[in-house]
Formats: sequence, C-alpha cells, structure tokens
Amino acid sequence: MTAPYAIGVDMGGTKIAFALADRQGNVLARDQTPTLAAEGAEAVIDRIADGVRRMMAQAPGEVAGVGVCSPGQVDSSSGFVHNAVNLGWKSVDLRGGLRARLGDMPVFMQKDANALALGEMVYGAARKCSDFVYVAVGTGLGGGAVTGGQLITGATFFPTEIGHLSLDPEGRACACGLRGCPEMYVSGVGFRAAVLEYRAEYPESLLARLETPDAADVVRAAGQNDALALRVLAEGGRWLGAIIACCAGILNPALVVLGGGLGLAAASYLLPEAERELRRRVLPVTADGLRFVLSEVQESALGAAALVWYGLDWR
Repeated sequence: MTAPYAIGVDMGGTKIAFALADRQGNVLARDQTPTLAAEGAEAVIDRIADGVRRMMAQAPGEVAGVGVCSPGQVDSSSGFVHNAVNLGWKSVDLRGGLRARLGDMPVFMQKDANALALGEMVYGAARKCSDFVYVAVGTGLGGGAVTGGQLITGATFFPTEIGHLSLDPEGRACACGLRGCPEMYVSGVGFRAAVLEYRAEYPESLLARLETPDAADVVRAAGQNDALALRVLAEGGRWLGAIIACCAGILNPALVVLGGGLGLAAASYLLPEAERELRRRVLPVTADGLRFVLSEVQESALGAAALVWYGLDWR
C-alpha cells in the first residue's frame, strides 16, 4: 500500500492551484499562487515546487507523489510540456525541473482533460467503470478517454482532441485553423459565435440586446424560454452528440461523463439533444449500451491528484 496522500497541481495561464487529497478524494488543503509565466519557465517551476512543499507541510502523513495537469502538449512519458501557448513554453522539462527541486518525489503529468477523466475514474462518476469518455464543456471543448481501465495517451500525447475534429469543413472558422470544429458550436466560444450569427433573426431576444453576450447569458436566457438561447443550446447539443458518436463508434464506452462548468450548467439543454443525435449516428447496440452521467470532480487540482493513484496503482 502506497502512502495515503497525494498532491495535485493545476497549472493555468494566470494561476497555479494546489490540492492535498486522500485516496477517497477528500481535500485536506488548498492553495494557489500566480503563474507569472512572463518570468520564465524556471521561475514558474520554482513556484510549483514551493506550493508542493507547502502542501507537504500540511499533510497528516506521507505523500505518495505529485500529479500535475498542464496546458499544451504534455508528454507524460518524458515529462516535457510542448507548445503551451498561454505559458509561452515551446519545450520545457517540467518533470525534470520538479524532481531537481523535490528530490525523489514521484511526479505524474497529463493534460487537463485527461487528469479530470482520471479524477472521475478514481474519485467520481466513473468509479468502477473501465470504459468511458469524459467531455469538458467550458470556454473551449476538451475530452479524455479510458478504455480497458487505461487512459488513452496517443502516439504524440495529444489524444481525444474532440474540440478540433472538423465535422463540417464548410462550418464556422476556428482559431485552430480548421472549419467546423465542435468547439465552435458547443463551448463558451461557440455559444457566443452562434448568438452573433443568429441574433438578427431574433430581435426580441434578451441576447440580441447585449453587445457582448457570453455563455452564462445564454444559459440564463434559456431559463426564461428565450428562443435564441434555446436554438443555440439545441445546436450545441446536436454537435455534442455528433462528436460523442465518433468516440462511441470507435471506443464503445459504457459511460459519457459530462463535465466543465458550462457543461454542467447547460446539461438539461445539451443532453437530450446529444442523446438524440447519438442515436441518429451509431448502431442501436452502441447507443443502448451507453449512459450519460454528470461529472462529480470539477476541481482540476483534484483530478491532478488522481494522477498519482493511477500512476502507482492502475498501471
């Protein structure tokens, strides 16, 4: 039996969040510090190591390891983070830097959505499930997939990029350079784009009167039966169903876990449309064996802590 506590680190462009958790997912302590990425990678790694030490000082017992979720292309094998645009990192040896500062403490790494997927498997809605897809609807659209109890990491450590699999080459232009990406229809970015595209058709809509409508405005308006908001969310649900159909047809998961702040806030609008669209696109046997559930782990740092238990116990 490994030590009973793990430390999770959620790296973001503006802040780094820390969580000290036990095996049951109870968070004993939290902390955060500004990222200050402009100071360079070494300074950021120093801040991460300092935060980990603060968490270790609050642990009631031995800490088994540190899990880190990071933006960019996270090579969980070598420990490098590549192309993390919001950090200004091209290629940084994050694991090596942390080990140099923390000694022989085990360090495990993944991209954000993968960490949250493992958080669901270890602590949350996918406990005891060996085949599932995790979908995070937030400002963007991300995902992670577990099959046979193992996280899919891919050949280049950039798997399940469900937000940027073009389903309509003539669709909305995406910042990634493609057109018709699901992220442009089912995400905060996508909902805002839809409102701007359709609002001339809905002059009485609450959203038509807002200069810069955001996703929260869309969900609030939908709660008042606003026709434009309901159209935007129904469209988003169909796109969600379409991308889940791609995953389901290949991976045959038992569960789809819907997470992300926006995904949970809009779940009652998104899921009925997603389920209908899924059934339009896959064999009945695939759809019949699939359940949609809501995320139980919304804290990325807790998902990062789950990387430790996965790395030590599952693999």
